[in-house]
Amino acid sequence: MKTNAVPAVIMLTAGLLDCILSLYEHMSFFQFTKRLLIVLVAFYILGCAVKIVLDMNFKDEEEQEETEQEDMQEEEGVLPEEGQEEEPDSMEEPEDAQTNPDLSETE
Repeated sequence: MKTNAVPAVIMLTAGLLDCILSLYEHMSFFQFTKRLLIVLVAFYILGCAVKIVLDMNFKDEEEQEETEQEDMQEEEGVLPEEGQEEEPDSMEEPEDAQTNPDLSETE
């Protein structure tokens, strides 16, 4: 799971809410910037902690998915059983096209 954006999203959401509340309270500019800075730093640290927890919890799930994918790839790569013929990998031109160059150019 991609969790790189989690701290930024949490920090910016908290900053937006702080801005809205500061405008509603008619706060002075100095108090507003001071409070916004504190909120952004605090919620960035909180977001980093959330990211670490998410990474630790989803680490096990990612490892399980990788092993399942490897198992499926191994099953698909199983050789055919005896008595079954494999299809040819390359398509060969018909003998007429090999002996008569006019036929191969018309197609």
